[in-house]
Amino acid sequence: MTKTEATLPIADIKAFEKHIRDLGEDMRDGVLIETAEGIVGEAQFEAPVLTGALAESHTVSEPDEGSIIVGANTPYAMAVHETHPTKAHWFINAINRNFKRISGRAIEKALREGGAR
Repeated sequence: MTKTEATLPIADIKAFEKHIRDLGEDMRDGVLIETAEGIVGEAQFEAPVLTGALAESHTVSEPDEGSIIVGANTPYAMAVHETHPTKAHWFINAINRNFKRISGRAIEKALREGGAR
């Protein structure tokens, strides 16, 4: 069986977690959702396109309060992610390249709209 690995921007994710803990509870879910949707948007843009089904299958879901899952919901998404000749790892690359910018903007927007307390 082939091993699948991903390197994430852990320092940026930990900083994000700290920042959203400091936000009011009423702002946290919005920041999480906006960050996840931004990441998915970048991944959709970077995904390989043959029919468009793969890019359209990118999802954001909330299994629990305070948790967000992003992914691509097609039976072949993982295989394409790992082996595509020119766009392999498009999803993880989208996270690595864009997480800090997208999450920072989501936090700034929440503070602006909610009034920095």
